[in-house]
Amino acid sequence: MPSVLIPVKELVKVCREEGVDQVFVDAAHAIGSVEVDVQDIGADFYVSNLHKWFFCPPSVAFLYCRKSSGLVSNTHHPVVTHEYGNGLPIESAWVGNRDYSSQLVVPAAFEFVERFEGGIRGIIKRNHEQVVKMGRMLAESWGTNLGSPPEMCASMIMVGLPSKLCIFGREDALRLRSYLQVNHGIEVPIHYGVDGPRDKDGSITGYARISHQVYNTEDDYFRFRDAINQLIENNVTCKMLLLE
Repeated sequence: MPSVLIPVKELVKVCREEGVDQVFVDAAHAIGSVEVDVQDIGADFYVSNLHKWFFCPPSVAFLYCRKSSGLVSNTHHPVVTHEYGNGLPIESAWVGNRDYSSQLVVPAAFEFVERFEGGIRGIIKRNHEQVVKMGRMLAESWGTNLGSPPEMCASMIMVGLPSKLCIFGREDALRLRSYLQVNHGIEVPIHYGVDGPRDKDGSITGYARISHQVYNTEDDYFRFRDAINQLIENNVTCKMLLLE
């Protein structure tokens, strides 16, 4: 849940120095959120979703295997078919009755991002700038803090929630998330953590992970701000919210 950029290239280097034989990077949010150079990173395997930040339907992702590692010939699709042994791309090309239509939109996604100024790099830059701006706005309104420095964030950022909401566990976090969905049409993950920084009323134990994409407007974040402020003004805690 917490959103923070991890220095993958540096960690891969440390792994190599410590004698780690194979390195597999699960970078679910990377593509479309940060610039990625898999060869420069140097991992043996690297995977990332295209449906999170690259405008593709669910179930579209990519897998990179470093050819020089000699692992490709020994890597196989988990479903064994008559294509076993013909190489991972061929083994993965057709698996039973799976619907492959979602993969066919990838070329269209590439064309789509180029419609924006600067292409995908421009989108990444603007998403980062806006999510930091909106995160700071929320933290200032609620008298809380950001969960990590802006330079350690990409297109998402953690924002502390007021301690008066009394987020004391995962169920409280789910209650708040459900309330925002049902009553305000706001979809935002809510994270519960141990006691951290303090606001004027107590320890901050809840964080919202906000994100920004090309279709978001500042009004989206103002509605979120006002919904939380309304709960505080009415002295409503998470325990008082329905878990729907």
